[in-house]
Amino acid sequence: DNMGSYYYGPGHPMKPPRLQMTHNLILSYGLYRKMEVYRPHLATDEEMLAFHAQDYVDFLRRVTPDNQHEHEFARQLQRFTVGDDCPVFDGLYDYCRLYSGGSIDGAMKLNAGMAD
Repeated sequence: DNMGSYYYGPGHPMKPPRLQMTHNLILSYGLYRKMEVYRPHLATDEEMLAFHAQDYVDFLRRVTPDNQHEHEFARQLQRFTVGDDCPVFDGLYDYCRLYSGGSIDGAMKLNAGMAD
């Protein structure tokens, strides 16, 4: 549901309608009947910090499209290679929490033998 609601900016190839179209095709063709569908949890800061440095997680939490060009973030944008391919967009931190939660959940299912 939520992944298709984020807009990455005009120059980014991933567009919310693409995700929504894919979702609709899966439903229309009944492919969901052959799939196990899981809703990811929102990763906690502690979970994200197991894989990323504190300053990076803080950056993701605080940067927005409106403040990304302020002096405080200008150097960090370059340091964390944020830009055209990995843009700052509204809801970036929650997107990262959702995406990370899905990765963690998927890894746990693989490790437990519940998926292949």
